Order: sequence, then C-alpha cells, then structure tokens
Amino acid sequence: MDMRWFRSRNPINSPVLVVDALGVGHRIHGSDGDALTFLADELESQFHCFRAKVPHQGMIVTQNHVWGTKEFSTVRLNDMFVLFSEREIPDPALRYMVAASILYHQLLLSGFMPRGGLGFGLVLRRKEMVLGGGFLDAYNVAEKRSDDLRHICAIELSSNFCLNIANTEHSWRLVCLYKDRLFLNPRALVDPEMGEFDNERITSLLANAGANDQKLQATQAFLDNLEDYDSAKLPGSRSRALTGWISPDER
Repeated sequence: MDMRWFRSRNPINSPVLVVDALGVGHRIHGSDGDALTFLADELESQFHCFRAKVPHQGMIVTQNHVWGTKEFSTVRLNDMFVLFSEREIPDPALRYMVAASILYHQLLLSGFMPRGGLGFGLVLRRKEMVLGGGFLDAYNVAEKRSDDLRHICAIELSSNFCLNIANTEHSWRLVCLYKDRLFLNPRALVDPEMGEFDNERITSLLANAGANDQKLQATQAFLDNLEDYDSAKLPGSRSRALTGWISPDER
C-alpha cells in the first residue's frame, strides 16, 4: 500500500506555514452584501491557486479541485492559509522552505499581500480544526512581530523551525537575515513556470494588490538590506557575528 496517499490520525511534529492575507480585514469592515460575496469568491480563488501550487509528489488539479499525495495538508481559516503535514516526511525543513517560496510567489501573482511565518511543533487535525504548538509557533511569528517588522510582506522563520534546518548550502540559500531575524529569501528560488522574482517585481505586485505606503516601504527596505547566503559567507557578516555561523563548505 502506497502510504503517500494516507494521513496519520495521531499528532506529529511538523513544520507549519501560516500566511495571512493583509488588507482583507479592512475590506470586510467596509463591505456591503455584494462586496462581501465578491471578496469571498476572491479568497476561494486564491486558496485554490495556493493549493494547486503545493509541491506534492503526485497531484491532480482541475478548475475547482486539487487532489494530491498527503505529504502536505492545507486549511483556510477565514483570510489565513495554513500548510502542514499529517504524516512524517523526509527533510521537512527544506521541503517546507521550497514549498513556502513557491506559494509566496503564487500568492503575489494572485493579487495577495502575503505576510507569514514558518514554525515547527506538534500538529493535530480534526476535520477543519488544527491544533498544536506547531500552528501556534507559526501563527506567532507571522502575526506577533515587533513594530519594526510587522509591515514586511515576507515569511519569517521561528527559532523552532530554524533548529530543524540541515546545515547544507541548498537549505541556507533559501534563508536570509534582516534586523537579526531569519526570513525566507523571496528571491532565492526560481520556479520555471512563474519565473524570477526580483525586488522590482515583488514590490510591483504588492502595489498592484493594494499595499499601502507603510507596507511597501517596509518590504522595500527588507529587500534592499537583507543578508543572503553569499553575503553571510563574507568575513565580518552579521550572520557570523550574531550566531558564529560557519557555512557548509567551511566545515
């Protein structure tokens, strides 16, 4: 029996991605019935696009449905999209950073202003309910940022998640440092279908999605000043000073 198509019924330790749709709350507050219906249709369409880009080993995508092997599970909690696993998968941190990078880009293309977090811990799903410290870890790093980070449209990594990252170049190239916090590097992964996302493309898509000046300026500063893998390898980098990090090829 191919267990890729089955889930565990017991809590497991899993990475968790939480992505919030910034600006939706403001739109809900001012919506009449027609506007609320339009917004609901828009969120359903964006969630379908989100699910269609989850990198399952095998999947079938139609106009309204997505079926995939069970490496990943998804749930939508109002304007929040959640990705997690209900069974153990190999090299989970790397696979989730790849998945989160692809999904971040897809959400930008879908007119989304994505701000999220990658956490790690116990997760249990019962129907449409998700419980566990893994979800809370991701939620907190996405939603309870300090004032100087909370307007950045990017995916921050929790300390629990970072402890599970293998010390390989392939893994660390997906990570960047900004204001002494680790984030997913939004420029690092290039999907052949969606193409390269440079600073200009990311900020242009955010502007088209309706990001205000505060979000655009915070995200632009992040993109301009993040320390990526190549910068972190240089002598005197902030990553080396802060953590004593040694790159994989120096070991």
